[in-house]
Amino acid sequence: MLPLAVSLVLILIAAYFLNNREIMSPAVLFSGSFAFSGVWALAYAQKWFLEPSPLTVIVLVGAGIEFVLVTFFIHLFFRFTRAKQTRSVGRTGQVESFTHSSIKKESIQTPTIAMWKSALIIGVLLIGILYTIYSIKKIGVGMSLADAIYYVRVQTIFTINGNTLPRSVSIIRNFSLSCGFFFGYLLARERLYFHKISVTNFIIVILAVVTTLLMGDRTEMVVVLIAIFCFYYCLARDQKGWLRQKNGKFIVGTLIVGALILLVFPEIAKLLGRENDAGLNSFDYLSVYIGAEIKNLDIFLRSASIPVPSLVWGSQTFVNILPWFAKIFNFTLPNQGLILPFQMVNGEYLGNVYTTYYAFLYDFGLWGLFTLVPVMATISQFFFERIVAIKKPKRVPYSFLIYSNIVSALVLSFFSNKFFEQIFSRSFVLIIMFWVFLNIFIFGFNFRGSHNT
Repeated sequence: MLPLAVSLVLILIAAYFLNNREIMSPAVLFSGSFAFSGVWALAYAQKWFLEPSPLTVIVLVGAGIEFVLVTFFIHLFFRFTRAKQTRSVGRTGQVESFTHSSIKKESIQTPTIAMWKSALIIGVLLIGILYTIYSIKKIGVGMSLADAIYYVRVQTIFTINGNTLPRSVSIIRNFSLSCGFFFGYLLARERLYFHKISVTNFIIVILAVVTTLLMGDRTEMVVVLIAIFCFYYCLARDQKGWLRQKNGKFIVGTLIVGALILLVFPEIAKLLGRENDAGLNSFDYLSVYIGAEIKNLDIFLRSASIPVPSLVWGSQTFVNILPWFAKIFNFTLPNQGLILPFQMVNGEYLGNVYTTYYAFLYDFGLWGLFTLVPVMATISQFFFERIVAIKKPKRVPYSFLIYSNIVSALVLSFFSNKFFEQIFSRSFVLIIMFWVFLNIFIFGFNFRGSHNT
């Protein structure tokens, strides 16, 4: 396991320097997630009998290198394009350069949101929370709220047609998530530019997180927090023209916040009715969510013949978009959902998480793995280059919102197939629609000069 962990760390180091030490670049985020998981797994290698097979090493190292190289060449293309446009601008005699100059605080206007608009959104979120609790308790009759939340979660995740909650609850959840991202951006912006925090914006973000927790999913809370950090970091880098800077403060801050989130993870699990199957030791509990993915992937690759025969094309990779296609094209999906067997090794509970590669390998084998990884890399790098190009937006830019979701998917790639589950889903399309609504509702219909794409 030591050679694999070292290889994953070396890939991260290469990604860091190939991307001009830009920690928010897709390659650094993606490789960093696997390096973090690999180091944690190394600490439990003896306890879990973890000695990765050659195929496991090929998957983890090969796909990691592929992601870094694809993003690097795409970045070179965009850098060449920007340089070419800069030379063209220079020849026309225009003063403004395409390269990024520092944004002066005076040129940024404070976004003014009418109090009644904030109050209306807070009221909608509160009603949504109460209705969600009512719907959950209606299903889990006689159960505590925590037990009912866990029961509904199991029904939702592991069977395609097992979601017993009404469609309206899902819409409320998506609206709450969209508010969490949207107002999280405004929070980061006003904190960075004006050194203040709007109480109403903060309340909206908290209510959005509460709504996601009621669905029994701590991951979405983490996703919102990652998004806010992404907004703050990228806006701060934009202020300095995306010039090379020392990342020490951001890295230390990220580690501190990450450690705090990990510390409260077990306690949140109890509130959501999820048993601590990893024992009383908090580090053992966290190991299931951080390092066990590599062991579980190794078990899968040793025991299964890939790709695994299935009645549905891409049943594990595109699990969240297939039901939508089934309704549009009028075909029936088998009631199987995600196939994620729980694992036990040496008497140790390892959960049912297998890294993002599991779904690709399950559905398409090695060919699918080395095809879908470049797709992830291309989409991620494209949106990163878009946010680098955005200057002084007067609204909440959609590229920022989309990339914040991509960032969380990349950071959690060591955990599961978040990219295709999160981005390629009907829910994400609905969230984008809510973002459009919020931009219009908050800032009006005048899109001229907003630069908010």
